[in-house]
Amino acid sequence: MKSIKFITIVITVLTTFSCRTVERANQKEIKPFVGIWKDTTNPGSQVVFRSDGSFYNIAKENNVQIVTHSGTFKVLSDSIYVLTITDARPNATYDLKGRQYANYYTLSSNRKTMKTSGVVDGRNGGKGLAWTCNLVKVDKLDN
Repeated sequence: MKSIKFITIVITVLTTFSCRTVERANQKEIKPFVGIWKDTTNPGSQVVFRSDGSFYNIAKENNVQIVTHSGTFKVLSDSIYVLTITDARPNATYDLKGRQYANYYTLSSNRKTMKTSGVVDGRNGGKGLAWTCNLVKVDKLDN
């Protein structure tokens, strides 16, 4: 009976440790992404990557900033990240909400600029979009 308790405690400790190790590894992977990025390819657009693994995209329309889509992100390698989009504008041209998209990125050596690219599906069978953006890390959101 004592050995079963001991084994249970050891398994619990190992499971807790391994979960924290995975969480720390994920934090290390996403750290370069975390912050506010101004999209120089699409003026008025910005993307915010948060340390909890969430993100949201902002666009300026009629001088008003709106969130176009949001969700979570995960860095898979030093060139690929995945967005899981949990919310998107209902009138979006592209099929975003409830979808997961793998995107490519190249981060500059000083981690202040990033080139991203990917493909999204068109809504209701419409034409998809292959996109590329050049992002610059900034200190605050545009007004």
